[in-house]
Amino acid sequence: MNKKKIKLSTPEMVTDFINVCSKYECDINLYDGRNLIDAKSIIGVFAIAQGKVIEVQAISSDESVISSFVEDMKKFEV
Repeated sequence: MNKKKIKLSTPEMVTDFINVCSKYECDINLYDGRNLIDAKSIIGVFAIAQGKVIEVQAISSDESVISSFVEDMKKFEV
């Protein structure tokens, strides 16, 4: 499973996170309890993510994409 718990503590981390997610063509979702947000949406990510522990997941059937995504998320992991 490629769902990871992350925390974006500063506006710079949010911006960096969105830039990382934007390089992927697949869908990437953020989960904040019952909310589902597109991880490439700057407004959505700033609205729910800053300072909270949230979950992120890439939606792809390509294992190399998932592996790369998991590696990129390590710097944001809790």
